[in-house]
Parts: sequence; structure tokens; C-alpha cells
Amino acid sequence: MTALPDGTRIRRVEDHGNRLMVIQPPHRTDCIPEPPAPVERQGDVQWYVPYTNVHPATVEAAPADAVWVDVSTSTDAYFAALYDIWAAGDTFALLEHDVVCRPDVIRELEECPEPWCLYGYADICHRECMDAWRNALGCTRFRAELIQAVPDAVASIPAGWREWTNLCDRLGERLRAAGFTHHFHEPWVGHRRMMGLSAN
Repeated sequence: MTALPDGTRIRRVEDHGNRLMVIQPPHRTDCIPEPPAPVERQGDVQWYVPYTNVHPATVEAAPADAVWVDVSTSTDAYFAALYDIWAAGDTFALLEHDVVCRPDVIRELEECPEPWCLYGYADICHRECMDAWRNALGCTRFRAELIQAVPDAVASIPAGWREWTNLCDRLGERLRAAGFTHHFHEPWVGHRRMMGLSAN
């Protein structure tokens, strides 16, 4: 095992003849140990917060009725959670653990009639780059009619593409192939970059 200056530990694992690097970030001191328990659902949209870390700023800004889903157990855990959420067939919104929401975001995603809505990240380098993030799941809402039109959009993602780094684009490809497109909302949301790149 190798340790980097920031405390990140890296170990090499042999997996079916392939070398796999397991990277374990340092323990975060700016996070809290447990997410809050959700209150009774308050709106028409069920909110979910997939998390590996629980940051106080995300907790404070998330809808009080959000269901926090631990996806820290594997690189495919986010897929498994999204698979179950999608299979339920109900309108839902995702707010990832490194995104800081606002009351107007919650209101707009609850009220907008478009089937697929999302907010871009305020830390994107240039406005022109935003379209590269059109499949982002960080602050996204899907209406039930879209899910019912493409019920296998998540289930059809092949096993080799289910890790969290690929999940948004694989889902986006399937929705676009079915004739759907994203609807951006502004102003963009805060993005904490909880992978240790920034504390902002």
C-alpha cells in the first residue's frame, strides 16, 4: 500500500488477471457521520441524495423529505440504487452529496412540466462547456412519464458501464435514443467537489 501526502491510500489488486488500483481517500473531517432521517414527503417529487460522504452544507440545503441513499459500498452501488428508484416508476429527483441546493431549485424541479430537468454546476470552467455535462445526475429530476416511456433505461446499462463515473452518460444515451432531451435550469447549483479537490 502506498500513501500520498494528503492521506490517500493506494493499493494494487489482481482481479482476474488485470491490475486494479484501489484508491481510498483520507477520512474527511468536514463531514458528519450520518445523514438526517427524512420527514414525511412534502411535495409531488420524491428526492434522493446518493452519498458516500455527508457534508453539512448539503444537509442544510437538501429538501427535508429527501431520502439519503448510501452508495459507498462499491463503484456500482449508485447503479443499484438508481435501478431500484427507476423501477418504482415514480417522478423523482437526485441531489448528489457534493451539490448544494437552494429553495428555488426545489420549487422549479417540482413545478416544471418538462420530463427531464437538471441544473448545471456553478464551477464549470466556461458556459460553453455546460453541454458536456448535459447528462449530469447531480441535481436532476425525471418525471414518471419519461420513466414509463423508457422503463429499461437503467436496467439495460451493461455490467461493464455501471460504475458511478459512467452511469450518467449511459443513462443519458438511452434517454436520447428514445427521443428525450434534457432541460437546463439556471442559475446553476453549487458543487462542492467532495473528492478532495476543493472545499468550496
